[in-house]
This record gives sequence, structure tokens and C-alpha cells, in this order.
Amino acid sequence: MLRLINIIAGLSVSLSAFAATPGYRHIKEEAVLQDVAVEPTNGGFNPDFRAYIVRGQVMVGSNSCFAQGLQAKLEVQKAADGTDEIVAYVEGRQRKNLVCIEIFQPVYAEVSVTVRGEKNLAENVFIRNVDEMGTLRPLSDFIPYNENEENSCNQPAFCTREYRPTICTVNGQEIKGNNRCEALVNVKRYACLNGFTFQDDEVSCRYASIAE
Repeated sequence: MLRLINIIAGLSVSLSAFAATPGYRHIKEEAVLQDVAVEPTNGGFNPDFRAYIVRGQVMVGSNSCFAQGLQAKLEVQKAADGTDEIVAYVEGRQRKNLVCIEIFQPVYAEVSVTVRGEKNLAENVFIRNVDEMGTLRPLSDFIPYNENEENSCNQPAFCTREYRPTICTVNGQEIKGNNRCEALVNVKRYACLNGFTFQDDEVSCRYASIAE
């Protein structure tokens, strides 16, 4: 039993010594984020909230030798002005005396992170080091125009679940809804997306027939 305890103690000392080996160094460096793509996702139960998945690529090393022991990730950090910044990092543990052949065969890693917030989220989140170090671009730059426009026109509405199909007409366009309330909400959204305003007396509504 004493011999077993001594062996376990010896292994613990060896592992601790390995973890603190002076021949290794911990690396955490900001990196360039390439091929950025932003995808809308479920913002949760609150209709006023939005969520986006931010994806991209990070070069972990100029070749597999320089990339050994390293990984890439995205972090969301709070800036001094209260906005959020998405930052790519290359992080890991690597030998101090690492010797590699200077050949350029870059190793890339796919990274992603999800950000959530209120409906103005896209204007209050920035991505750092896009395509080159030192850049700072708003999340909205990577959201298709129609998605930005749709979010701004998608105001929360409270209608009953009554099912009585209704068709409302505005500017010669027929807009449908499951009931009168929903049809009018869809009319307002349609007008917002198409950049025009209207008066209440310019909208006519009727209950839809079974054939419609």
C-alpha cells in the first residue's frame, strides 16, 4: 500500500512539473476573422429581442507545425462605451523553442458565437479585426439589407387567436390575416417594408370567403 501511495504521489508531482514546464508558453493572441457570415436565429420568448450566429474562419498557424497546440475561438467582450465587440483569438500551449519549416500551408479553424439582445442589437455589436487587424465593423454590415429592414418593421402586436380569415386592401394590394387584427398588423408591416404610409380610412377590410 505504501508503495502504491508513493507511485501515485510521484505521478502527481510529475504531472504538475509537466504543466509548469518552463519550456512551454501559453499563447492568447487576437487574430484576423475571415469569411464572416451572420445568420439570424431564435431570440427567445421576448418578441423585442434578436439573436444572431456569427461565423467565420481564423488562421491558427501558417502551417501545421506552427499550429500545433493551438485553437481558435470567438469571444464577446464589453467595450468601454457599453457596446459589445466580437473578437477572434488564437489560444493554446506551445513549446518556446518550437522549430518549424517556413512553408506557407495555412491551417484554418471554423469559429462561431451567438449574440442576443434587443432589436437594435445589430447596431450595438461590432466585430473586430475583420479581414485585417485593427478594423471594427458593426454587425449590421453583415446582415442582408432586407433582414435589417424586416427587423425594423416587425413590431410586436397583440391579437386574439380568433380564426376568422380577413382580407384588407391598401394601395390596391390585398393583405390577409387569420382575423381582422392580424390582417391590419400585416398591412402596417407591408407598408413599412415598401416605404409608404397610409391613413386608416385608406384601408378597407372584409371577411374572406371559404374559397379565398
